[in-house]
Amino acid sequence: MLKNYFNELNKSVSKKTAAVKGAAAKSASKKSPSKGSSAIDSTLLIDKLDQIMPSGLRITRAKPIDATGFSPEGADYIVYREYCRDIAKLMNGYIPFELIHGAFFTIPELKKNTIADALNRVATVKKINRFSEEESEFSVPCFIITGGSDYTIMDVKNDVVNYYISKGVDSGSEFELMMVHNQGIIIKDWHSGNRNYVGLETGEDTLMWFYILITEYLSIEREEDFDLRKYIRSEKVYNEF
Repeated sequence: MLKNYFNELNKSVSKKTAAVKGAAAKSASKKSPSKGSSAIDSTLLIDKLDQIMPSGLRITRAKPIDATGFSPEGADYIVYREYCRDIAKLMNGYIPFELIHGAFFTIPELKKNTIADALNRVATVKKINRFSEEESEFSVPCFIITGGSDYTIMDVKNDVVNYYISKGVDSGSEFELMMVHNQGIIIKDWHSGNRNYVGLETGEDTLMWFYILITEYLSIEREEDFDLRKYIRSEKVYNEF
């Protein structure tokens, strides 16, 4: 049942780029046996994922914010607990840190420079609440979505690890999962220490396993209580009788 659902979902969000004609086609075919890389409609995919989020969770484009007022740029979408239906309006377009369960980052075309950009954006979002007086141990799980590529999963994984090593990125600023459409998944291996990732060539089952793995992260219970008082930054004094 689950496999059938994701087979259909995969078809609906997949886009096939046209094969290049003439001499360019011959050159492209040497790089990719599929004669045209597999693209993905990430906006449609997010809309579909929003419909099958674990109970009480929603996906939004609203920005994250913590009680200090720090609002990192970079995430394309935020997964949050629906404290109330209009929480983003209530918070002037922001989602409080205590309600956040994850973040999605999209890469339209997978290349070395676009990978680096996504990793930078992840590291920025991971900084949220680190400077709060009541620092939480919770780190926002970060998931990267990208279309297919001439890259192999091994090459993508090696580029990720090499980037983190060369830039000296802290382990706590690394992403949890990357999905390369119709090719595979790169998973942070928390059991093997810093900068260790596992690459799985999951082919047409990639979307199904990506969903299963992200729901495991998104279902983690948050220990922090959401207190609206923390988000009122005003020194106004009221008369008391």
